[in-house]
Amino acid sequence: MKELTEKQKKVLDFITSYIQQNGYSPSIRDIAKHFKLTPRGAHIHVIALEKKGYITRNPKNSRSISLIKRPESVSIPVKGKISAGLGIEMFEIIDEEIEIPIRMISGFGNYFALKVEGDSMIDAHIMDGDYVILKKQYRIPNGQIAAVIFNDKVTLKRFYHKKEKVELVPENKNMKPITCDTSNVKVIGKLVGIIRFYE
Repeated sequence: MKELTEKQKKVLDFITSYIQQNGYSPSIRDIAKHFKLTPRGAHIHVIALEKKGYITRNPKNSRSISLIKRPESVSIPVKGKISAGLGIEMFEIIDEEIEIPIRMISGFGNYFALKVEGDSMIDAHIMDGDYVILKKQYRIPNGQIAAVIFNDKVTLKRFYHKKEKVELVPENKNMKPITCDTSNVKVIGKLVGIIRFYE
């Protein structure tokens, strides 16, 4: 691969970071906006990166940039803590990122992590102190494990929608499901993986 100019390196770093955070590539307009360039100026840098062998792209698709050497892992933001219990107050922000295997991310979408507190999901092998990896989405099929907000609290439960009610089911035989009105519940993410660190 040919050596990059300082500006080209910054554009490549932005593309890499954007793909890691969003699961898809930035458009030319995204690049232009970030670097305060014209779309033509951004396009020239993208063409240079392609010619030097750092990316490939399909000119017919606005979000078709692919990295030639895709990393084996990516960093995603830890948005806060989530209860695997009765629910804790809305996110206690943690200024942190966590590195996860790239295979946890599939297709388009935003991904984030939350740190688990409590033991209501232990029968699903989700323990206090684990990091749950979530794909941001607001609808989820019945039976999936989701991060949800109810009554201004956030929790991790198996989700069931039944007419005008929602049942949030723990994975702990000693705990009972939580039943809420649909209007009091908002899904914020679908569980896609778990990271656990051993001390």
